[in-house]
Amino acid sequence: MDLHKIIHDALHEFIQTYIPDADLSTLDDVLLSYITGVLEDLGSQESVEENFDVEVFAEMLEAYIPGFAEIDSVKVCEMMFSLASKLATARDSGTDPCQVCAHCPMSEWEVQEQHLLEMFPKCTVSEARNALSIAKGDMEEAVRLIIEGDVQLSPTPLNEDNKTHRPVAPKDAPKKLVRYHDNQVVTTKGERYQLVKKNETEEMKKTYVNLKPARKYRFH
Repeated sequence: MDLHKIIHDALHEFIQTYIPDADLSTLDDVLLSYITGVLEDLGSQESVEENFDVEVFAEMLEAYIPGFAEIDSVKVCEMMFSLASKLATARDSGTDPCQVCAHCPMSEWEVQEQHLLEMFPKCTVSEARNALSIAKGDMEEAVRLIIEGDVQLSPTPLNEDNKTHRPVAPKDAPKKLVRYHDNQVVTTKGERYQLVKKNETEEMKKTYVNLKPARKYRFH
């Protein structure tokens, strides 16, 4: 039971129908492994809408096969569900999947997925596959995409409307030198403290005692 061959043949027929001049040499093991993972997530027909994001899938294949994103999304969904049914039938009629898994080593794609999931515990299987697909199997590029946030990690961030945007002050911002107090400029040198002069009334001044040093008298 060669799942990749079933997927390759189905995609070849589907793409030739809508893009006759497409270069199908790009249908390599990396892309086929990604599609296999998507098909495994589909499950039943009732869960197609929940588990299958046709827009994301079309964008992924557009990177390999230009023009794929222009195909009607309904046709893409029908093709994917039909292909998922073929794979399920092939599994049921073939060897016990447990026996197959026990004797077949993990593909390079699956090994890379496991490495990504170990490196980024918050990353889901789908996100790891997306990163590898965008990077076209380049592990270092997939890691970079996840670190830089080009691939969404779970949990999903807050809605843009609920985000608090705080402007970041530039590192070389000029120091604030002019300071105000009671709507008046009190300094232009940036001091944080000032001498506050009290407004004295004439009555208060009369209470002050002027102490003068005693006169020195000279006796002749």
